[in-house]
Amino acid sequence: MTVRTISTIETATVEMVGANKVLQALPTRSLKQVDPFILIHHMVPADVKPGASIRIPPHPHAGFEVVTYLIDGEFFHRDSKGHDVVAKKGDINWMTSGSGIVHSEGPTEGFLKTGGRLQLMQVWINLPAKYKFVEAAFRNYPAAGFPVIEGENSSVKVLIGNYEGHQSPVETKTPMFYYHIQLKEGNAFSLNVTSNFSSALYVMSGKLKSGGKEIKVGQLVNYNITDDEISFSAIENADVIAFGGEPLKEKVVSYGPFVMNSFEEIQHAIHDYETGKMGALDY
Repeated sequence: MTVRTISTIETATVEMVGANKVLQALPTRSLKQVDPFILIHHMVPADVKPGASIRIPPHPHAGFEVVTYLIDGEFFHRDSKGHDVVAKKGDINWMTSGSGIVHSEGPTEGFLKTGGRLQLMQVWINLPAKYKFVEAAFRNYPAAGFPVIEGENSSVKVLIGNYEGHQSPVETKTPMFYYHIQLKEGNAFSLNVTSNFSSALYVMSGKLKSGGKEIKVGQLVNYNITDDEISFSAIENADVIAFGGEPLKEKVVSYGPFVMNSFEEIQHAIHDYETGKMGALDY
């Protein structure tokens, strides 16, 4: 095994999604994607007060996968295809937007009545051109179904892909991985990566060292697609998302909630939304 070198280290920016403050680790000014991952939002740990108004009203998507990993709290998903699901702590909500769908999301009414701790990661994963216009779909994956590999100084939750023979229940259109890794201070961790896969780390909490450089909370380290291992150590107890996959190497044209391969396809998606072909949703 030979260790990958660092391409760039990116610092997330603070963005607003509705009334919610999130850290956007991808895209940045200098890094547009970790192909096929095109957006990363980290809703950092927050104590939501009772009565808070932070639900996200109905909005459309088309051309990619919306993946919400709920770390703490209770989060609903409702869409124009008739799905109405509540994600619990540790669950993943997986929405294939495909040809188009309208959805709303946010903490449940019950959660907002009492308040509580809320934290999540949401990523957008690009769909290959041949799947851009598949029928929109949704699935909830309960926390209990994800393998967790416990070590003396680390744990790995396999959210997408395979880790040392432990397979996530999530089905994907192309090969990829997405792990939640916890690593204790003073310990090192090595991760085997398929040689042609992209790979990156995002630090949710703590501090890492990789390739001789420190990576702090809210930073993303993107590795060069060479060799077959990434290696890092924890300067402080750390929660990390490790992710990557087989690059699509396709043109990306995005416009707000639509991600396509051409501007003509964007115009088509806008037309479908405005004419009601993606369906409707009151809330």
